[in-house]
Amino acid sequence: MTLGDTEQALLGRIGARLGPRGLVLAAQDKQAYERSARHGGGRARAVVRPADEEELAWVVRALAEANMPMVVQGAATGLVGAGTPTSTGLQWVVSTQRLRDVLQIDPVNRSATVAAGYRLSDLNKAAQGHGLTFPIDLGSDPTLGGMVATNTGGARLIRYGGVRENLLDVQAVQVHPAGQRVGFSHGLRKNNTGLAWSQLLCGTFGAFGIVSRATVKLHPVQRQSATALIAVDAVETAISLVTDFEQAMGEFVSAFEGMSRGALEAVARHGPGGTMPFASAPEYAVLLEVSSAIPVGQGLDLEALLMAWLERCLEGGGIVDAVVDKPDQLWRLRHAVSESVQSLGRMVAFDLAVSRSRFAAFRAHALTLIEALIPHAQVCDFGHLGDGGIHLNLVVPAETSQEQIGALRTAVYRSVVEEFGGSFSAEHGVGPYNAEYFERFTEVPLRELAGALQRHCNPDRLLGNVRLD
Repeated sequence: MTLGDTEQALLGRIGARLGPRGLVLAAQDKQAYERSARHGGGRARAVVRPADEEELAWVVRALAEANMPMVVQGAATGLVGAGTPTSTGLQWVVSTQRLRDVLQIDPVNRSATVAAGYRLSDLNKAAQGHGLTFPIDLGSDPTLGGMVATNTGGARLIRYGGVRENLLDVQAVQVHPAGQRVGFSHGLRKNNTGLAWSQLLCGTFGAFGIVSRATVKLHPVQRQSATALIAVDAVETAISLVTDFEQAMGEFVSAFEGMSRGALEAVARHGPGGTMPFASAPEYAVLLEVSSAIPVGQGLDLEALLMAWLERCLEGGGIVDAVVDKPDQLWRLRHAVSESVQSLGRMVAFDLAVSRSRFAAFRAHALTLIEALIPHAQVCDFGHLGDGGIHLNLVVPAETSQEQIGALRTAVYRSVVEEFGGSFSAEHGVGPYNAEYFERFTEVPLRELAGALQRHCNPDRLLGNVRLD
């Protein structure tokens, strides 16, 4: 790949401004930025790595003024390719990994202002010293900028919500006007003065600007918890347990996860340290958790409350077995599902959501579609049952054609959106790998508005690899 005189001059300016750690040009070094957690194959023109917000604004201005297309990348943990360069080799990767100039904990306001390059684990390590946490529970360790861009959810959304519900302020850099810095880090919990940058930038996968800092709510560290894994005879039983569980446990409910027999069997066979707590994998199982910031020994015994609830539920039927164990043991099983399913063979993954009341009916319908279109697929679904999220993961025969997979994907997406009023991307966002479904299944007025905003913020299409119009 040959660089022209304009690009050579630009590289010289960037190298002089950012130093040797701020610019990656060697092909072998760029490879780490050309792949995401599940997808790859792109090629980066170059990788720039600004170290603070001022450098980020300068880089964006320099690239935009030279008419260079760019894609922003955090920890590359995304699953739809939104932070991965295209195969053209023309895009510059703007990496936020070195963007770590601010990490401030405000324990009185119970908030944190964090530069986009810090990871979730970095924030929680800093907050823990104040007895606080940012409780977005994930199997990966993304950057804060990426979490804002995708409105990350996770396993404890039933209690805390996703990033959007915990976002107070955002700062960002725009491509148009090139390098303009916008937003605040005031950390206000009440500010009813109209449209906010946090509303515009959260969950829009970087289409309108590059997140440089975020101010987020923090929550008290939970001092005690109790966890159970319950084997049930059907998904319908699991759904009925959700409402009963919430009514019985109230504000202590922090997670309600579902796992199918296929997912449990995958973990039993391949999971790192995952052991099946039952004699055999049940039809379906739910992992539930209660937690509190009240320390053990101060008048609250969550394990006793959970056990009493379980005993009552066992009398009602539908529960095949139940295990109450140390939280880390049961959560290890849950977090091992994705990796275990991938180890079985060729995986096809769906990230879907419906209302809880329609969860069982949609899942049954989806299984019918799978049987009709890819008869020998192994279904290993799991998900955040408490909020209606379902990761409908399949292991398909090696000879399955792309046409078959495409037909199934279209049928499932059409069903979840048009028949069940759900989402074709519950928490993974929109990127090149599902952009066609954004165009197909997003209502026209909303798509037109998103396109108008993108044309205003990014008129020359220099930022990102997804078109919203």
